[in-house]
Amino acid sequence: MTILKIPENGISRYRATFNPATGEHIQYVLTGRETAGSVTRFRWVDEPGGKIASHTHPGCSETFTILDGEAVLIVDGKEVTLQAGETAVVPPGAVHAEENRSGSLIHGVVELRPACKSAELHDALAGIGKELPHRDSGVPKNLLQLGATFWLFRDELRATDPPVWLQNLMLPPLAFCARIAGVQGMKPHWSSILPDDSPGCEPLFDESRFAYALVKGGYGHGLHHHGAPHPH
Repeated sequence: MTILKIPENGISRYRATFNPATGEHIQYVLTGRETAGSVTRFRWVDEPGGKIASHTHPGCSETFTILDGEAVLIVDGKEVTLQAGETAVVPPGAVHAEENRSGSLIHGVVELRPACKSAELHDALAGIGKELPHRDSGVPKNLLQLGATFWLFRDELRATDPPVWLQNLMLPPLAFCARIAGVQGMKPHWSSILPDDSPGCEPLFDESRFAYALVKGGYGHGLHHHGAPHPH
């Protein structure tokens, strides 16, 4: 696997996406392309009233570091309120959800380790939320799209309703029918990767505004620094 050079000037090689179902703005800093599959890291802005439905990541841990605002993280039924400079790690397989009850924007950094196909997953969910009829949780109403996307990313994300055993019965035949019908789980135009000849995008937010919280969270001042430690 080719390890790509990380830009040093703050310009991102990924465009920011927005998922109206969850209220999340996401812009990748690192994905498996740059890290040989070890980590996906993204800038994260959560709108007031934003809500990520209960789910699990079977194959990776998820780390939330809050730079500004207040996030409510629900892990295995227990609520934790995270404020600026605070970090929480959700282990693989733990049932969790997130809510923004504060009435203000949340700025943060999120990591998934290992990277798996987490970047592609979030791009697909943002694409569904923007373009296709979906439920309040962001799940597509079209059953073929449901099967195509959620079976493709079954190792990265599992909903908690219906139970996983039932998903394992329902999703494979739906995914099979989706392939026959030409329904793609991840449409190419949903990808946030910029073309090689693109000048790049400005960061989703000005990291210098959150220098203290970045340092407190274990990143150092700036997310592009090589060797930035994983927050604990």
